[in-house]
Amino acid sequence: MNKTTSGIGPIQAIAMTVTTFIGTGLMVLPALSVSIAESYTVYSWLITTAMVVPIAIIFALLGARLPHAGGASHYVGQAFNSRLQNALGWVFLSILLIGPAVAIKIAAHYLAVFFNIHYENKISLDVFGVYLLIFILFIGFGLAGIETSAKAQTAIVIMLLIVIVWLGFQGNAAEAIDLVASPTKVTQWQQTLSAVSVIFWCFLGIEVMAHLGAEFRNPNRDFPIAMIGGISIVIVCYLTIVVLIFSYGVFGNDATNNRSIALLVAHIAGEQSSRWFALGAFLVAFANVSIYLLGFSRMLQAMANNQAVPAWLGKVNKGGTPYFAVITVNVVCILSLVISEVFHLPMEVLIEMTNGTFITIYMLASCAAWYLLRGKVRYIAILSILTCFFIAFHIGVNMLFALLILIISYFLLDNKKKKYSK
Repeated sequence: MNKTTSGIGPIQAIAMTVTTFIGTGLMVLPALSVSIAESYTVYSWLITTAMVVPIAIIFALLGARLPHAGGASHYVGQAFNSRLQNALGWVFLSILLIGPAVAIKIAAHYLAVFFNIHYENKISLDVFGVYLLIFILFIGFGLAGIETSAKAQTAIVIMLLIVIVWLGFQGNAAEAIDLVASPTKVTQWQQTLSAVSVIFWCFLGIEVMAHLGAEFRNPNRDFPIAMIGGISIVIVCYLTIVVLIFSYGVFGNDATNNRSIALLVAHIAGEQSSRWFALGAFLVAFANVSIYLLGFSRMLQAMANNQAVPAWLGKVNKGGTPYFAVITVNVVCILSLVISEVFHLPMEVLIEMTNGTFITIYMLASCAAWYLLRGKVRYIAILSILTCFFIAFHIGVNMLFALLILIISYFLLDNKKKKYSK
């Protein structure tokens, strides 16, 4: 099934791209990157963006020419074989076990601040009440369908951009740019590049937009606009916050970094604005995670159509939404969140494992692009592959999670497919 709805235009597509990249990362990445690279952070962001561009272009080309709910796994299947396609689908779904828990915790933290709930790193009925509320909203958004979610995200993006522009003017971002230094020595370049692995978290989500390529009204026109236009807006927003955080000195230890934007707002607008900013931060984080979960649901639907999972997961309602897939995805996220809370799993490890999973997906999709695309654009696929190798090298041992999922899924899927096809 290559087409599900036909309601997303270029403006909503850009909004969805922006909310995919600007979410929980906006609350922590600017301060974390400044803590590492300090006055050279702007160059760290520009370098990371340059590294991401080949990957973004590859997915834009694939999404425009081969729109499909299966996204990256569909491209791999077209280039190689169905077993590898389904195995990559399982790799993507394995992110549900590690990635969303991090983002949901951050979203819950800001919502708890708005409700004046004291958030601690231990099991609490109040905190789980916040989690429950968030998942009810996730399921509601998922069942409402992609067009409803896209419209809501468009409104959220508009509010977010207004806030960032306002902070930029009120905080004198133009003057703060003068504090940016250019790396010239080897040690300075090492410090600059050391922040790239952290900043890359911002751009996770390229493949989710590819999964939703079939939702666009005109994929050949709207998908490239969404990817390139969205990334341009994203980098401007992040750089604005980065220079302001460095200018006001709201970075350093973990406690400061995790609430750096709230501290920045307090410096610029006063303490009373913090609570309302927390609500806005939650909405941004919620929009970010909801588009991820919609992408996961569509991926599960595509796998059901390929007989890699039970067929009932591919059933859709009158609006074209795979309702069983939506509910299943949210249930898995709930279990993952409970496990991470009970065992106090470090966020740093979860983030690195998530990065490794995404890099595996990007690398295989880039390899598929080499076979599927024609002309000079194939050289962009080579750049994308090299970028993935560079980042995978820095992730190190935490790449093993994704690689093990890929290998196990590849050798077990053949029997599963026979079982589900009966």
